[in-house]
Amino acid sequence: MHQLSTTFEGRIEILAAESPCALVLEWGRRLELAVKNFARVVGVSEGPWRKYMEALLNDPLVGEEILSEISRLRSMRNKVAHEPPRGMAAHDATEFARKAEEIVWLLGRVQDVREGANQTWAHPIKSSFPASSNK
Repeated sequence: MHQLSTTFEGRIEILAAESPCALVLEWGRRLELAVKNFARVVGVSEGPWRKYMEALLNDPLVGEEILSEISRLRSMRNKVAHEPPRGMAAHDATEFARKAEEIVWLLGRVQDVREGANQTWAHPIKSSFPASSNK
């Protein structure tokens, strides 16, 4: 019988077990859309990927560690999408999705700050990336 999930963790565990490459492609796409949306918010027009990376690098709320992690995840996603299938371990796909989800959330928080939303939020933007909040 098909298993349904009600949480992020449950969903990624099921998908990682059933189709780890699909999980990487799904969260790779979500991450790509979050990066492009971030760039749009800070005034970067549609263009090559390096324009988006420059926008992230130039933002004082986004650390180099996050930029590096986005590049690493994008490289992983591209291998899954464009290279001959080699299989992928479920735990690698799960870790990919967790990191991508965290970055998507962080970019959303940065956008909120940029747009002036939720200015009473008293906590700095935090992540598991060491220097992401103090570039």
